[in-house]
Amino acid sequence: MKYQVFQPGLWLPAVLFMGMTLQFSGCGEIANKDRIVIAELDGEQITRGDLFRVIREMDDAERPHIRSQRDFLRVLNQYIDKQIKEPLGYELSEAGIISLPREMAREEFFRQSGDEAQQHRMIWELELPEGGESTPLMQVYNLTPATVRAAKEMIEMETDRIMDRLLGDQAVMHLAYTAFSEGRLELDQEALEREYRFQSDNLMRYERLVFRAIRFPAQAPGALEEAGKVRTRIDEGEDFDAVFEEYLRLNTNLVIESEIENNPAIDRFRGFWQTASGAQTGDILGPIYLPQSRQERVGENGQPVMQEVPAYYLVLKIIEHHDEEAMPLEEAMPHIAPQLLMAEQMRILREEHGVQIFEDRLPDPSAYYDYVDQPLA
Repeated sequence: MKYQVFQPGLWLPAVLFMGMTLQFSGCGEIANKDRIVIAELDGEQITRGDLFRVIREMDDAERPHIRSQRDFLRVLNQYIDKQIKEPLGYELSEAGIISLPREMAREEFFRQSGDEAQQHRMIWELELPEGGESTPLMQVYNLTPATVRAAKEMIEMETDRIMDRLLGDQAVMHLAYTAFSEGRLELDQEALEREYRFQSDNLMRYERLVFRAIRFPAQAPGALEEAGKVRTRIDEGEDFDAVFEEYLRLNTNLVIESEIENNPAIDRFRGFWQTASGAQTGDILGPIYLPQSRQERVGENGQPVMQEVPAYYLVLKIIEHHDEEAMPLEEAMPHIAPQLLMAEQMRILREEHGVQIFEDRLPDPSAYYDYVDQPLA
């Protein structure tokens, strides 16, 4: 009997070829599935592969966890709405029909930055020296002109992105309100009441204080001590209103009559409300720190502009105190109606753009678990 000598060189390439064939067959199967059409917009097809690309290119903070086909559907709808709204926003903005201060978009970026908001604000306010050297303040924060410049460019890019989104929303709202005022769009009372019931937990009047205050710019030397002296005078028997009038005669900028609401979404006033929450009419508070803020006001051209309000130490008297309470339907309508009008206007725009969605062709996330180490994110 003759024995065939074992020669690995004869079979190893064949085995590798078989493995590669199986591997590429699997990749081909994925590629074929990626070409499945799941929607149409303006006569153009949107495929599964397009949807995966959209998810991959999302900002890490915005990218959703995909656990079901409904998650895919939500992302697809958001993508289609964006493709409709943002060009519309650009068109109406270029025509001068709508406008948005860039500072408002930048402030929205800061608000969305969470724990990094204060850092972004600080870097944005830094001035880059012409000579390219580091300023003493940069050195304190271990920053170089190059890192500051890169951070400012990032802030501008994010501001551009938010401008596009806000202008798109504003454009749709403009069309919706125009159609509503002309009688081409109507609000369904049943839909209003249903939305009111659905959002009732969020439709609240926040705790609110109306107050008069004597204020001292926090950056001024001895501001806290001066505020403490005013409080001592009042504690020793002087009438708050008399002291208020005294400072009013000295300088109108030293006093303020205003109101503030305890909105939990605004972190910067949390320290203020830790002291002020629950204060009743007639109570005297302070010195209490009110941090720097930005407020919207109407400019000379009638357009809204953002105004920087510096930080102050306040000694204040509560004029009115309003506890948190549920809004009645009539008061909640300005919060609910725009959402319903925009939804109806988007339905009309989708029809005009020939939007079709084929939900039965959306991918099943579980089918992709074999190709990734964790669920799609």
